[in-house]
Amino acid sequence: MMADAYLYDGDRTVRFHGGRSRPPDGRGVMIAKEGIEGWLSTPPIKTELVERAWGNGAHDVPADGISYSARTVTIHIDLVGTLRSELQALARQVNSMSGRMLRLRVADEGEDTYVECYLRSEYGSDWSRQLLSGTLTFVCPRPERLAWEAQTGQIVAPEATPGGLSYGDGGRGLAYPLDYGVQSADQSRLLLRNAGTTCAYPVLTANGDWPDGLLFMWGKGGGLEWRGRVSPGVPLVLDCRSQTAMMGGVDVSRGLVRRGFPQIEPGGDIMLRLLSAGGGWVDVLTCDTYI
Repeated sequence: MMADAYLYDGDRTVRFHGGRSRPPDGRGVMIAKEGIEGWLSTPPIKTELVERAWGNGAHDVPADGISYSARTVTIHIDLVGTLRSELQALARQVNSMSGRMLRLRVADEGEDTYVECYLRSEYGSDWSRQLLSGTLTFVCPRPERLAWEAQTGQIVAPEATPGGLSYGDGGRGLAYPLDYGVQSADQSRLLLRNAGTTCAYPVLTANGDWPDGLLFMWGKGGGLEWRGRVSPGVPLVLDCRSQTAMMGGVDVSRGLVRRGFPQIEPGGDIMLRLLSAGGGWVDVLTCDTYI
């Protein structure tokens, strides 16, 4: 077992040690030899076939008609200590994360991904002083696994910065390095990639002053447009997975006049272009996405 797992609840973290990362004193939460189940597998398929009344087989299923259920992940663990009280403390540390949404991360050599989930714990009946075995079951409403290291970038209105980004009257350029995803003088566009195995959905956050809303174009004619006023201090968040627009915690999706939300095919990329005039910028976040 080479993978390590981490469970996050806000600022609190529980680490599940794999075979190569056991703590020096040998005490802690270890991944048992049974390992982790349901992490690399695809979740159960929700699509139901309709058998043909005549002829062989079932009716054809379009690609967009194939969907998956929630993901269930099982981690077999060993709580290791020198006193029974230490095992109880480790169990309490894990159980204290029950009843809330968590992030479960698995760092498995070349792949470091996470899911949003909630927890159910179950421990065996062995009352050893040094070892307590258990099983942790994580239910993930969203079945996709997301890369722990997100890709981030920033685009600005094309009229705002002709010839590239510049800060100050002297036009001396950026004071610190930023990664905009594509090497281009035109900072009104951004190249987004997805090295995963299923579609990735960016999150676009518009900051600053946009008097007439925002218009994005991507791919071969895909368009996303929100009409309205975006004021400084109250960003507009466009979530391409839920296909919603939020501002100040309020759903403002009614302002969407074009709903071509960008999505990045597995192993592919898209060029996202901002066509609106304004005095602000758009932060873009996307993750390699796996099923």
